[in-house]
Amino acid sequence: MIWRLVWQKGDELEISFDGMTLIKFQRNILIGFIISGIIYGIGIIVMKVVGLLLNDYQKLFLTLNIVPNQDFIITSFLLIIILVCLIELKWELQNYFQPIDDMKIRSLHISGLPLDDWDGVQTMLEILKYLHDIGDPGTIVAISMLPDYSELLYYDNIKFQEEYMQKVLEAGKIIFKPNITQNIEHLIQKALEKEYKMSGHCFIMVDRIATKNNLIGASQRQLVLKNIDQVPDIYDINWLNIMTEGRGAKFWRTVILNTIIVTLLIFVTSPNALYYYLSKFPGLEFLSFNWTIQIPDPFGKIIKNNIPPLLVISINQVVLYLLDIITMSEKNIRYSGYQISFLQKMYFYLLLNVLVIPAFFIQSSDTLFDITYNGFNFNLKQTFNDDNLQQVGEYYFTFLMQSGSVSFCVQMMRPSELWFNYMSPFLANYMRIYEHDVSLHRRTNEYCLQYGYITAQMLLILSIVCIFSISSPLVILGGIWFFSLRLISDTYSLKYVNKREIESDGRYLKILLQLTIFTLGLWLLIKIISCWLIQTNMMYMFIVELILLTIIGIYLSQLDQNRQDEDIKNRVDYHELLREWKMQYKHPLFSGS
Repeated sequence: MIWRLVWQKGDELEISFDGMTLIKFQRNILIGFIISGIIYGIGIIVMKVVGLLLNDYQKLFLTLNIVPNQDFIITSFLLIIILVCLIELKWELQNYFQPIDDMKIRSLHISGLPLDDWDGVQTMLEILKYLHDIGDPGTIVAISMLPDYSELLYYDNIKFQEEYMQKVLEAGKIIFKPNITQNIEHLIQKALEKEYKMSGHCFIMVDRIATKNNLIGASQRQLVLKNIDQVPDIYDINWLNIMTEGRGAKFWRTVILNTIIVTLLIFVTSPNALYYYLSKFPGLEFLSFNWTIQIPDPFGKIIKNNIPPLLVISINQVVLYLLDIITMSEKNIRYSGYQISFLQKMYFYLLLNVLVIPAFFIQSSDTLFDITYNGFNFNLKQTFNDDNLQQVGEYYFTFLMQSGSVSFCVQMMRPSELWFNYMSPFLANYMRIYEHDVSLHRRTNEYCLQYGYITAQMLLILSIVCIFSISSPLVILGGIWFFSLRLISDTYSLKYVNKREIESDGRYLKILLQLTIFTLGLWLLIKIISCWLIQTNMMYMFIVELILLTIIGIYLSQLDQNRQDEDIKNRVDYHELLREWKMQYKHPLFSGS
């Protein structure tokens, strides 16, 4: 049953393109790790057997020519396997990639419009003037001006959800019945009494694809509009974030939020540093686990080697929650935009504070500020010493096994849904049904599959396996264990629980491939530094590989979206398409629930 679930074809899963991207990436990387592990094991056995059959001259030949280059050989072999998996991933997904239908491929989202443009006439005149000036014969066939109903929509969604919840509780004959309807009615009435205003956002559809491309490429000097972008898929619009913003508000919000992130990364803590400081806090000295020396072996060592990594994972969740709050404050109008933004933040946070500082600075109990302030007092040769890499690799093997197990349990039990539903499995089940059946604008971000978290975690594991697989082969087994459990839990969630939630039009695939190539590039950079320290010519071979990797990365990040251009007004079903577009991209409080 599990086999049939995780190896279904993309169209059999009946999920979004982004969901298919996540699942197929996990499959391909898992296959790559399994192939690498099998061939790695066979190679070790063959070398042991052949070593017994060779004479002294042949052994000397191997020692002088093969052994010094084995690091490059194994690295290149694993790199080729992963790149083949990524290229196959792109080719396979390209067959499923139908990013934009005839309406959406001609549609745009525009923000930063004048708030006094009630009917969109001012916006249309400016666009048509620009098209005339550049000699584009295209025109606007439909426009949807969006009011600032964010607050009203928020209260309306709460009211709708609470009414549904109360019906479920009554049907289940549950005594506890939260009642906030009267207060919500009062808040809705206050929101209705406020002055009607526009959000500064609109959706437009033009008649030609070339016209749309010209508008996207228009600079602000040519067309005085704040931002023009491809219209989001109807599944991907977060209507709550379509609201009025003062000029420059988004810029300053971005600056402030990024400042907070940098402060968090540099001056606050890493999970290991916070764990170290907690173990020094009065009353929490037991977290140092020095008391385990009094426990007979091997139980004392088992406790000290396994419990601290689990605590570090738990502390890490708190920091990630803070990153989540910061990302939500960005007010992305795309659900996929939120996921991609969170992915980027969390990936570099995990890379820095779970891998780079603990493994290579050998100062896991210090923050990046402490390391910088103390003058980077570490020994590079000691850091890249085989014994140190092997010791760190053994730690990460435990980390991978625990991360895979904990992630699997959390994904299958979904404790966050229980938390949001008063720890009631009965209520959580019906609220999940609510998320599936309710109109798209009533969905809540809390119930969506966390693509950003899952992808950043996968890329971190990929980094660990690539970097430490040679010095500690057990890390490959840890990677296989992690991706196996992640694949099972995520496939189950996407097929039966979350289903179709976001549609980024290939943006998620693009950022996934770009960060994967960056991860592999970081791995090669570490190899270059290691070769430079021991003064070996293999450094130049790794540099060549890094250049080739960059070229392949550019190829992988390009998705073909070839579509024959035609004037949509000449289509037989033009009026039907136009009516459908207006229903989809009208504000939900206008078009009904």
